[in-house]
Amino acid sequence: MNYLTYSGNNLIDVRLPEGSNVLYAPRPEPGLTRAQVPAAVRQAFEAPVDMPPLKSMVNGNSKILICFDDNCQPFPPSSRPDIRQLMIEALLPMLYEAGVNKQNIRLMCAVALHRKMKRHELEFMVGPGVMQEFYPAQLANFDAEAPDELAYLGETEKGEPVETSRFAVEADLLIYLDAVQIPLNGGHKSVAVGLGTYKTIASHHSPHMTKEVPHVMQPHGSCMHDCIERISRVVSKHVKIMVLEAAMNNATYPGYMNHLGIPDSECNPIQLVIKRMTPLTMMVTPEPVRRKIFASVPGANAPMEMSAGTIDGVHPKTVAAMHRQLKVEVPRQYDTLVFGLPDLSPYAIDARINPVLVLSDVLGYVFNWFFNKPLVKQGGTVILLNPVFEIFHPEYHTAYEQFWREVLPQTADPMEMHQRFQEKFAFDEKLRDDYRNKFAHHGFHPFTVWYWATYPLKYLSQVIMVGPKTDAAPKRLGVKWAPSVDVALEMARKNGKDDVVALTLPPFFYVNVG
Repeated sequence: MNYLTYSGNNLIDVRLPEGSNVLYAPRPEPGLTRAQVPAAVRQAFEAPVDMPPLKSMVNGNSKILICFDDNCQPFPPSSRPDIRQLMIEALLPMLYEAGVNKQNIRLMCAVALHRKMKRHELEFMVGPGVMQEFYPAQLANFDAEAPDELAYLGETEKGEPVETSRFAVEADLLIYLDAVQIPLNGGHKSVAVGLGTYKTIASHHSPHMTKEVPHVMQPHGSCMHDCIERISRVVSKHVKIMVLEAAMNNATYPGYMNHLGIPDSECNPIQLVIKRMTPLTMMVTPEPVRRKIFASVPGANAPMEMSAGTIDGVHPKTVAAMHRQLKVEVPRQYDTLVFGLPDLSPYAIDARINPVLVLSDVLGYVFNWFFNKPLVKQGGTVILLNPVFEIFHPEYHTAYEQFWREVLPQTADPMEMHQRFQEKFAFDEKLRDDYRNKFAHHGFHPFTVWYWATYPLKYLSQVIMVGPKTDAAPKRLGVKWAPSVDVALEMARKNGKDDVVALTLPPFFYVNVG
């Protein structure tokens, strides 16, 4: 059977053994139009969950901190106007109507240890009007390495240090605006991580959190999320937090590309012809042109519902919507998973995906997109399709390149990395300056994404890369290489039998394995 999938900036036909199963995402639930979002925002703040209406919580003396995620969400980036712009433009008049002084409002992009947003990226997210009104004095990126802008709040009951932005502590109300695509995000993670420092984030983004328990992509049953919640509880003792969460549907593709995410049986005749022709067209299209084409396709995600209020009141509603939209029932586990990774990563916006992200996106994200137990049996195989180009963005991925050149030649083991190299990178003065002043991910960031693969690296018997021209990159990443899918399937075959499942992503989905 044929399986149409990505391999970097390419779409290829892969021949799978007869009897293989290909999984597809549920069709997107209807979402609010952009014209409907402002009214939904207003309604959410007028009738929040477990909190009084916004207008009764603020007055002319109130200091307000409005926080929002960076461009990792929604992913891939949508067309304009961005949902953050619509949220902020609906919220600000409500604050003004309640008497809040504009001079007492600060907006902050909660980048945590991600790279800071450039001016044009901030403007894309908040809109030119808000940018003109607040930037730069009252609109900025959070800086996790600015000592005069941080506040130490103590420790959790398990001794985890809690640091956050002093602007959050000084505010009378922190309003966090969040567009949530997967259960990993939103909830206690928003403020506790988005405004967290290395010292705090290192507590939960640790290989010890995922060594025995795989759940990083959902809060239920996760050591990592339990730690984040403990930190969030400490923050909440010092900061009054009100969240607005938009549960996003999984409409990744605009209408003219929907055929890429649905089975042949649901395609019309024109879509079927396009699907059949796509691999041939891609084959004769130069790679730079393919990259430009895919980079120009905006995400089409829209909010299914919006709720404001307390974290504990709002986030369960968001997670329930995520389950409803993302869950695919699968009756059993498989020996072998085949997946083609596009040249996309939430940590490579406006950049090429680098080799470290290739592995972490598949083992840290895709492998962990499940609600019950992994799709692959223990001791199974993951076959990853991607060319794995050794390309590192000269601004954004300086820490990643150093990680590639200094850490991976010595070890791919998360525990050894944690012991030998983490502190060196986290406190490296050049990497610190790159993060603070040159739009790079923090020196600790490549470790965080590698740590999310801790469980599958131990759980699987092998990970096989197909796409690189040689075994050099896979060898450095600590995985195997095959020159073709056929060879990889032969390496994965057990007792002369194939037991294969393949994923068609995007759109995103989570499996619920029986």
